[in-house]
Amino acid sequence: MDNKIRKLRALTLREWRLLLVAVVMLPVVALSLRLAGYNRTKKLLSEFISKKTHHKNSQQPGQAKVIARMVFIAARYGPYRANCLKQSMVLWWLLGRRGLESEIRFGIRKGLEEEFGAHAWVEYEGINLIDSEALQEQVAQFEKSAEC
Repeated sequence: MDNKIRKLRALTLREWRLLLVAVVMLPVVALSLRLAGYNRTKKLLSEFISKKTHHKNSQQPGQAKVIARMVFIAARYGPYRANCLKQSMVLWWLLGRRGLESEIRFGIRKGLEEEFGAHAWVEYEGINLIDSEALQEQVAQFEKSAEC
């Protein structure tokens, strides 16, 4: 617990702001998904995204990873525990608000002996921003099964 508190204290003001926005937006997106569905929710969120994209520079992947980390912390430790779809939508929206164009990706796995599985993640410049290495291996399996 002390380690978590130490990590929270080490956050910058910008990271705190991102974390608080994510804490608020996760249940908002969850409610919108339940009431309006994926397409309408994404369209609504897109109304609040920057219309201009930034020119690429070396800091953007790092900035995108910081935003992803704050969304993950909010989803894991905040008052609302969000699944991968809700996290992906909030992350996609936060990146878009900063002019960082990203893509929400989906994967589905269904084998004869395996249970049905679905997963959502966000890619920015080909980088998977949400998942740990273990989940990235599963994502690779999702992508392979989607190609069939």
